[in-house]
Amino acid sequence: MIRKGGQEGFTLLELLIVMSILGILAMVAVPKFNQALALANTTKIQTDLRTLNTAITLYQAEKSTYPASLDVLSDYVEELDKLKPPQGNCLLGGSLETITDAKYGYDNTTHQATFQGKKAADFDRTEKTGKGS
Repeated sequence: MIRKGGQEGFTLLELLIVMSILGILAMVAVPKFNQALALANTTKIQTDLRTLNTAITLYQAEKSTYPASLDVLSDYVEELDKLKPPQGNCLLGGSLETITDAKYGYDNTTHQATFQGKKAADFDRTEKTGKGS
């Protein structure tokens, strides 16, 4: 913008208005982005657990016994050693949880794959907001 006297540039007020608009947009976009990441992480965890549970079932059908650990499922899951949980947050029981474990587990009682002690069905992909239904 050119003003009287040949001065170019924006006024302080114009810059403040633009910065305010950008701040408002960021306040809306960042929570949505974080929610999308948590949803993606939750979906990956659920998919990995279902894959491992399928491998456990195949192992049991073929060998007539359940595996002692997930480590013996390498014949049933390609690149089992690369199957790692994501980092960040996920949705567990409808609330946002921080991912703390670096690998998947195995419950010898139920013969299911677990993550942070929870089964695939425990990971809910809808966030509870606390608002009335």
